[in-house]
Amino acid sequence: MKLIENWFSERYSDNLQLSFRVKDQLLSVRTDFQRIDVFDTYDFGKLLSIDGTVQLTERDEFVYHEMITMMPFVYSKVKPEKALIIGGGDGGAAGELAKLGLKRIVNVEIDGQVIEVCRKHFPDLVRSFTLENVELIVGDGIKYARTTEEKFDIIIVDSTDPVGPAEGLFNESFYKDIKKILNTGGVVVTQSGSPFYQPTAIGLAHKGMKPHFAKVKSYTAFIPTYPSGFWSFTMASDHDIGKSYRELPAGKYFNKEISASCFSLPEFVKTLIT
Repeated sequence: MKLIENWFSERYSDNLQLSFRVKDQLLSVRTDFQRIDVFDTYDFGKLLSIDGTVQLTERDEFVYHEMITMMPFVYSKVKPEKALIIGGGDGGAAGELAKLGLKRIVNVEIDGQVIEVCRKHFPDLVRSFTLENVELIVGDGIKYARTTEEKFDIIIVDSTDPVGPAEGLFNESFYKDIKKILNTGGVVVTQSGSPFYQPTAIGLAHKGMKPHFAKVKSYTAFIPTYPSGFWSFTMASDHDIGKSYRELPAGKYFNKEISASCFSLPEFVKTLIT
């Protein structure tokens, strides 16, 4: 009998896709916001997909979560004590911030089923939501930023791509609200997609942030399972974010050299943001 191999593929264009050979599909569910799938892959362990795009895998999630948390920690002028995460329902960003010793972390995730799926299939990440210094809110992060009276030293926008429920997280009006709840000396950072396959995302991030912050800079990281493996983040503040204000012990990906060199952008990426 001939066995039919199972594959999950994320399509980048009509002509290109990245495929993972999978042992099993562990879950497929449609929520009020999106479709969530979990696969058990041969090379990358469990893989979380939302609307057909890779969100994380067990093997390389540390790159994304370290770079979206450690960079704003290092470049915040004030020593961070309070952080807000919008999105991040897998718990990875909250966990990294907790390791850095923040006193209070508020995590606002719009889709409660993302949390429940990750609680079952990625328990090591979601365990961060049980920590005393982490408050988990299932709700609209855009509305939370507009209505909260609390202020934060770090604000992380850990969202999906700028379509569907995440589209509003790249708007100028959203960053206007973010500016109001960011403490002096603080930093906001968002994931801003693949410069090669999603060139509009990094441009949208810059366009949304620039009217409200004195300094806006993008940086990149190598994440093997994301489109092209070349991923960007965009960070903003009212102080110089070309200078690090503290050092951190090396992570699995992040280190002192990476914290400086990741701001070096290829010329075509500079064109996207200018």
